[in-house]
Amino acid sequence: SPLSCWCEALDRRPRAHMAETSQDEWASTLELRNRICSAQGGRWALLRNAGTASLRIRALLLPALGLIAFPLCAERLPTWSPHEMCAEADAIVTGDRVGVNKVMVRRWLRAPSALKDRGSLIDIPGLENHRRAIVETETKSKGSTTRHLKSQRLLCFLIKKQARWQVMGQGETGSPGMMWIESGRCFGYEQIEEHVGPGRPAYSLVASGFCRTEKQLLAEIRQGLEDHRTWKSALAIENPEEQAIVLCSYLLQRTSPEGEHETYRRRVRALLPKLGPHALAELRMLLRDARAGDRLDEAVLVLKDLGPLARPAAWDIVRLLQEPGLVDRATAIGALGRLGDTTVAHHLLPFLKETLPVRAEVAGAMARFGYQDSIPLIEKALPDAATVKAADAHHVYAMLQALHEMGSEETPRLTGNYLEVPAMRHLHNLLEPFLGGRDMR
Repeated sequence: SPLSCWCEALDRRPRAHMAETSQDEWASTLELRNRICSAQGGRWALLRNAGTASLRIRALLLPALGLIAFPLCAERLPTWSPHEMCAEADAIVTGDRVGVNKVMVRRWLRAPSALKDRGSLIDIPGLENHRRAIVETETKSKGSTTRHLKSQRLLCFLIKKQARWQVMGQGETGSPGMMWIESGRCFGYEQIEEHVGPGRPAYSLVASGFCRTEKQLLAEIRQGLEDHRTWKSALAIENPEEQAIVLCSYLLQRTSPEGEHETYRRRVRALLPKLGPHALAELRMLLRDARAGDRLDEAVLVLKDLGPLARPAAWDIVRLLQEPGLVDRATAIGALGRLGDTTVAHHLLPFLKETLPVRAEVAGAMARFGYQDSIPLIEKALPDAATVKAADAHHVYAMLQALHEMGSEETPRLTGNYLEVPAMRHLHNLLEPFLGGRDMR
């Protein structure tokens, strides 16, 4: 079954993930795993009837092992790890360049499903445009020259596009999905300088920051392929309660089947809200079982995405705010505003003395709650106009918007003060409705 495959895949995880697990914990984990994986038919009735055992898999089994679209920044090209590319590539191949755009295949590390696509000689359009001058980034600032790559050996992460192979993320002068191998060392394409002005940024060929040697690269790919199989097994689980348990395990590093990687953790946020109440139950257990060193930002963001359905978790999030380091305070307070439990409002007001991003989230939450008593406190929490910088502008706008929504009589005057600040002038059109008809020209 998909769940059995998932458990077996976890067993293959390196023992390094188990280093901090006691022998007693590991013995209990193995016993539980065996009971889960060997039982037939009603194997999950055991968990459903065990009260708090809905996350016992996570608490016992997974701690022992202890996109997705990749977003593009406005002026930075993506840099993807081999682990991330293993999650997206249709095929992974090692080989040698033998022509302008031709590669002689040595090995298909991930073979395409169609036999006709597994040729020993493949075309990769645009290969001739990939830079082969290696930039020594450590000494580039000192004016050192580049050297030319001598090897023709490469490793490619490929996607099928319009019936043709293409390297992942292919650009004009390079691709993050292609790595060259020379004398056992790995070289990949990265953007090493900020792009300024119009036009498309370009890649440079540099020593790989992910895997310095071919041996390390192949090991990372093997792990990436194994983690991908584990992920696919999780997606194949049909019972929503079971799937919620497994997907929630990805939200913490100490419980995640992919260990320190975050390739699939990023995808969980898009999937868990679809599981509704089942996801809520597991997420609440996750928050309540948090330990020192855990980061629960992703779990809180999923609760935020669930919206009012996750209102029963509001006090669980409030408790997190009392424990330093477990969650980003701005993230948690923003989620509480979305959940809409007004009974937590007075617990958030003290955070109006925190950093500006946190204050802005508190103001937004108060506006959602319609908590009128917070108006004078938010007005007082606004930064002095003379100190506002460009990075502060959005947060100031959010606080003014909250005051406007709650009907603060001081909003037009405060807004006028901020429009005199150069860092805020670009928000004039957004702030204009807060002026109450006052002409600030």
